[in-house]
Amino acid sequence: MPSVDSSGVPTPSRLEGKGKAIVVCWFLGLGCLVSWNSIMTIADYYYVLFPRYHPSRVLTLVYQPFAVGTMTILAYNEAKINTRKRNILGYILFFLSTLGLLVLDLATGGKGGVGNYIGICVLVAAFGVADAHVLGGMVGDLSFMHPEFIQSFFAGLAASGALTSGLRLITKAVFDKSDHDLRKGVGK
Repeated sequence: MPSVDSSGVPTPSRLEGKGKAIVVCWFLGLGCLVSWNSIMTIADYYYVLFPRYHPSRVLTLVYQPFAVGTMTILAYNEAKINTRKRNILGYILFFLSTLGLLVLDLATGGKGGVGNYIGICVLVAAFGVADAHVLGGMVGDLSFMHPEFIQSFFAGLAASGALTSGLRLITKAVFDKSDHDLRKGVGK
């Protein structure tokens, strides 16, 4: 006979798939910050394209108000929002914003200009909105589950910084002496 929790709901005697769920949570954490960390890595490339616009400072200042503003709105309307749809929307927005940065760079041929810079700022604002959707939603959902899930999610967040730093070191070593090394290596 299965055991019963305080609310009278039977609890399973054996948890199945817990290891797989921990791995999935780790990848969700990794996917949450790897896009923003990549933007910070590309800052050297943006400094070459936009030397007068101070990209690393401005992009951070564009990102933060959208992240905090969206988080405030979502927290205020928390009872009315489907958290799973919120999470999915955030991850889709991360994907589309990252894809948008690649398409913008390919479409403009890596040329500077105020129009391209504004386009990058719009996409960075979308990163802020996506981050607010995903971080709050995932932490909220995972906090109701096993503690190992939220620990794995935060380990994935930390791993995104380590992964991005490692990839930056590799690209610097590979493209250090080549033509157009900043565009190919995305950061020098």
